[in-house]
Amino acid sequence: MINRSFRMTLLPAAVFAALGISASAQADSVRFATFNASLNRNSSGELLSDLSNPFASGGVSATVANRIQQVHNVAEIIQRVNADVLLVNEFDYDQNGVPSSSNTPSALGYSSQAALMFQDNFLDAGHGNATRGLTTGVNYAYRYTPTTNTGLASGFDLDNSGSVGGGNDAFGFGNFPGQYGMTIYSKYEINDVRTFQNFLWKDMPSNLLTDDPTVGANNLGTFYSAAEQDILRLSSKNHVDITLKINGQEVHMLAAHPTPPVFDGAEDRNGKRNHDEIRFFKDYIAGESYIYDDQGNTGGLVAGAKFIIAGDMNADPNDGDSFGSAIDQLLNSPLVNTGLTPDSAGGTAAANYPSNNGSANDSHVTHPRFDTADFNDAGPGNLRVDYVLPSANLAINSGEVFWPVDPQTGDTNNTGDVFDLVGTFRNQNLYANFPSSDHKLVWVDVEIAPIPEPEIYAMFMAGLGLMGFMSRRRKKAIA
Repeated sequence: MINRSFRMTLLPAAVFAALGISASAQADSVRFATFNASLNRNSSGELLSDLSNPFASGGVSATVANRIQQVHNVAEIIQRVNADVLLVNEFDYDQNGVPSSSNTPSALGYSSQAALMFQDNFLDAGHGNATRGLTTGVNYAYRYTPTTNTGLASGFDLDNSGSVGGGNDAFGFGNFPGQYGMTIYSKYEINDVRTFQNFLWKDMPSNLLTDDPTVGANNLGTFYSAAEQDILRLSSKNHVDITLKINGQEVHMLAAHPTPPVFDGAEDRNGKRNHDEIRFFKDYIAGESYIYDDQGNTGGLVAGAKFIIAGDMNADPNDGDSFGSAIDQLLNSPLVNTGLTPDSAGGTAAANYPSNNGSANDSHVTHPRFDTADFNDAGPGNLRVDYVLPSANLAINSGEVFWPVDPQTGDTNNTGDVFDLVGTFRNQNLYANFPSSDHKLVWVDVEIAPIPEPEIYAMFMAGLGLMGFMSRRRKKAIA
């Protein structure tokens, strides 16, 4: 016979069963990914044109055909990984089909026309071949395309060239408004969004713009005029927090693409900006109060929030041109889970491919299996710059970098194997010299347990109350 105390421990399970809820529901594994897919183009409107013509019809030039094939290769990589939530960096922005950007944030649920066409014309269609196998379409029911600072004119001579205009004088580098933007694809509902496009760099306490410790003419407080310091934005593109509803829980996807710490002078203005762009998310997950968003709200995440930081951070923990230990601001945060680092056999192999044009990889400290980008081997070499970093309160099941090994390093990478989707550095017969991108897609799987909706909790508590009442009546009847 079951004793009374043990019988009472079965009550919650009985109530859940009566409500159709499994008391032992397992956590779901949810895949988050980031991919700097190089879906930027050299001229305004070219990406829209490419995405509208998936079959390269109409007698297009070889250059255009290569660009369109690159989009197909990017789509196939995305299908092979099949992430549940995906950030795509370097994806040119448009406003309802008009190439542009804006200082006014995109509304919740906004999808650019390019993001929609990439879904409809490329992600929905299967890819592959008999050698590497076929893929099926992947559908993302939810999208968000934030505005970007890239190419937006500042009205100032920010590079001190003596004239105003061009990409270096924009709020974020871009040869036209919207170049190098980003978009987010999700299989889960996006419930809320915060953007930080207009956050001013000077409003970050102890920032490297107005509090640069560099002595002399290379101090940014000297390099930039007072008027320029007053208008400079921190984010070179945007910093974005989208709130996802996954298994009844709120999970924040924090997306960014800090400027590369190069293409400047001895003042290292891009390196210092990259450092503070990365620091922004360190402060944001810590709930710092100085932060304000484009929607008029202040503060960072609340304590205990679940999040994923994703993006091309343009910073390696040990190698490259970062200012200080830029990415360590996140990697060393106790709020970030770094228990598993995505890796690949392809990254290890690529460090010594015969196609390399230099020996920069030989002196690197970061192990090449963690590299995520195939850069010039003469310098800086391959680097780990793309990250998917879950919060410490999320368990990581697995993670990888999509970088297969080249089975035949002497061929022309057109035999149809999986490696042909990523290729080797500087193939001048391809758009941007790669079949897809110099960056590789990075993904991690995290556990997110189901939590009943509030109305289910209410029913559960009511059920417990009813069972407690019945138990008390039974006791009285026995007495």
